[in-house]
Amino acid sequence: MLSVKIDKWVVVLGLLLCFVFTQSCKKDDHIDTSDEGTNEWIYNTMTSYYLWYGDIPNKNTLDFSKSPEDFFASLLSSQDGVQYQNSWLTFSKIEKKTAATKSIDISDSYGFDFASYKNGSVYFAWVIYVLPNSPAAEAGVQRGDWIVAAGSDTPNVTTTSTFAKGGATTFLLAKYANNQFYKDKTISISASREVEDTPFLADSVYSIGGKSIGYLLYNTFASGPDNRNEIYDTQLKQIFSKFKAKNVNEFILDLRYNQGGLVTSARLMTSYLVPETDLGKTFCFMEYNDKHTSDNKELALLKNTDLQNGNLDLKHIYILTGNTTASASEAVINCLIPYIGRNNITLIGEKTIGKRVGSNTFGESEKYDWLLHPITLRIYNASHSADYANGFSPDISLKEVVIGNELYPFGDTRDLLLDKAVSLITGQASKSENAYYNGKSDLVYPSIGHKIKGLIYDSMN
Repeated sequence: MLSVKIDKWVVVLGLLLCFVFTQSCKKDDHIDTSDEGTNEWIYNTMTSYYLWYGDIPNKNTLDFSKSPEDFFASLLSSQDGVQYQNSWLTFSKIEKKTAATKSIDISDSYGFDFASYKNGSVYFAWVIYVLPNSPAAEAGVQRGDWIVAAGSDTPNVTTTSTFAKGGATTFLLAKYANNQFYKDKTISISASREVEDTPFLADSVYSIGGKSIGYLLYNTFASGPDNRNEIYDTQLKQIFSKFKAKNVNEFILDLRYNQGGLVTSARLMTSYLVPETDLGKTFCFMEYNDKHTSDNKELALLKNTDLQNGNLDLKHIYILTGNTTASASEAVINCLIPYIGRNNITLIGEKTIGKRVGSNTFGESEKYDWLLHPITLRIYNASHSADYANGFSPDISLKEVVIGNELYPFGDTRDLLLDKAVSLITGQASKSENAYYNGKSDLVYPSIGHKIKGLIYDSMN
């Protein structure tokens, strides 16, 4: 049996990956990398670290001649995942080793995310956001655009991956009105490439009715473009310094598309939002299975000196959520509860995913061709609570991705979710009130899982 020494821990929390540590092994020139040998390694790893190792079938009932993907799947517990729309979303993952696995927030894409709508035998894409400095941004693609064809003047897309990445092509844009799609224009877009998945899509301060309202759309919890520097964390500090300088006394955090990010960045975000007197107290507990209780960890909120005195000392917060809001985002909500109280956290939007568990990455240093990301831990708040297995239900339920609704630019106070939050803060009437109750069919299914995000914590720091 291969002997293993763990010499560095990295913890990841996200929609598809939560907590990661790297595992280093003694070099062995005679490692069996056949499917049978790989599956033996997978089995040994899972029976030791998997959160639900007790649910793994007896070894003598398993087929070690299967492909590693199929063998890994045969070990998984029925507790591993959630029902998402019309399918089961499994949290534990296995993947082939590639250079791309070294980074979780830079990916080959056109640089926009979308909701997909199946119209007969073809798919249309409704653009929900565009990343800066991307092929899509350069081509002029905007939030709210409908893309109905690629390389053609008639609808022809039979797989949604066509919208995510590919070669240089043209997109046919359309408008939707009177229950119909109408051709608008054709644009040229360059080939997909590595695009930086910046967390910052909008930040604003609004002075309305005597209130100074801060707004931040934060799209992924990352410290920097490769999660190995603190460029984004520094930028976050600058944004909150601006909020503080403008005397922000009401705050709207937009996590509607946020699927995860670094635990250090999640802790940083939470530290800006809790009452100032609670800084330095517990942020979260991370707990492994009963074979690895010595690896359990507690993280503390930062001090105000670490925040450049940017803590907003909030007693109430408004958080915008969507049906792909997950994991790190949910951890921030959960970890705010002991300090602000659930009644003082107004969630606006849709129910979140409900991922309160984390995974570790195994295999980065071994000679096997696979990386394993099995679920290995749970995350709890300072009250040792994690009561969101079914997601956080919104206090005000709103669906923006409904055919016929208008998708305004981020930060525009006509935006469906932002408008509602501002109206609650100011007591003024919603500008988009009719859109909330128009009874339109929700025929659009947001994309999920075509990007891997995570919340990473390096305990060696």
